[in-house]
Amino acid sequence: MLNLSMATAQTLTPNPGAWRPMAYANLQKVSPVTATYAEIWRDLIELNNRAYRAQGDTRFADGNAPATEAHFVIWSRQRSVVLSILNTARDCSRKTADPVAHVTIKLCPMRLAVYEGIELRTMNAGRGCVLETDGVLRFDAGSSGAYASYDIPTKTVKTGLIVNHAAVDGCSFNVPLERH
Repeated sequence: MLNLSMATAQTLTPNPGAWRPMAYANLQKVSPVTATYAEIWRDLIELNNRAYRAQGDTRFADGNAPATEAHFVIWSRQRSVVLSILNTARDCSRKTADPVAHVTIKLCPMRLAVYEGIELRTMNAGRGCVLETDGVLRFDAGSSGAYASYDIPTKTVKTGLIVNHAAVDGCSFNVPLERH
């Protein structure tokens, strides 16, 4: 869960409309830094763990089965918003791969978590795109990445994915906060 003492100490997000790279978190071993994101996805992480155990895979008994997450956080005086996309084998589908960029593009569940004071609302927000690298050192984060911004007038979080400096079709999403 979001550490509220940490939340009150956070600074306001400067220029939330500027496109920023989304941050990634490994949720296999939850830490104080990743606890907020693990809490947003607690139900699907547990289902993913069960799916691995059902297949006889017990390698992850001391943590979670493979799960990563991409997020974008907006801090304001009134509320804080986290847009999060969960990447698990159970819940994602492969959209495409780019062997030149050494990435796989996956469609995965997306959620919004809205913190207003001590109140938390978590809402499903469809599916979003994440990048999964093939583990090689040649991956160029400068030419490929997931990005997000917050449009204040429309109260909409926008996401997009760039691979080899080009936008990926079907990976730009607008998630309005007001409908939630």
